[in-house]
Amino acid sequence: MLNFKNIYKLFIQAKPTPNPNFLKFIPGGKQVMLNGTYDFTRPREAKCSPLAQKLFLIDGVTRVFYGKDYISIAKKEESRWEEIKPQIFEHIMEHYQLDSDGQEKKLIIDGYQENQDTQINEDDSEVVQLIKEIIDTRIRPTVQEDGGDIVFRDFDEKSGIVQLYMKGSCAGCPSSSVTLKNGIERMLCHYVAEVKEVVAEDYNGSD
Repeated sequence: MLNFKNIYKLFIQAKPTPNPNFLKFIPGGKQVMLNGTYDFTRPREAKCSPLAQKLFLIDGVTRVFYGKDYISIAKKEESRWEEIKPQIFEHIMEHYQLDSDGQEKKLIIDGYQENQDTQINEDDSEVVQLIKEIIDTRIRPTVQEDGGDIVFRDFDEKSGIVQLYMKGSCAGCPSSSVTLKNGIERMLCHYVAEVKEVVAEDYNGSD
């Protein structure tokens, strides 16, 4: 049962994303992730997060993504948001109730490792370092505003191809190919002469 004394000040806003099967839920005044993002692509990956486990129990929910100050949730194409949203609101509000000690519950209880894709490594070439810096400072913030994320995978110096993963609302988004070519690829090619093309695939939780 909800303890409205603890949650009456929490306002949860639902915003659309470029992907019609994703909605971005913003629990006002709450920081969701201190660092990085977390993309749950299937229920078995949600063992480290009680909230994600509950969200996957909602009929029609297929993916849960944690950003800095929001939670993006995907549904089956045939499911209706008006039937799913009330249950999502309830679970998010329940999570942000204070526990018996007056403390907020942990979003991730164990097993979390911050995404290190743009961390500079000793063996990174100057080109790779520049690519990572641009992704982290210029591209990622914009992508995360739409409820998703991108992950740097590799750069082939011979072909000039940058490989990325698309996460959250970017995965399976009808407009992601346009974003990839007109936004991400154009920016990387502009700032890094060695980059000739950017290719991406949807993150499936295997890496």
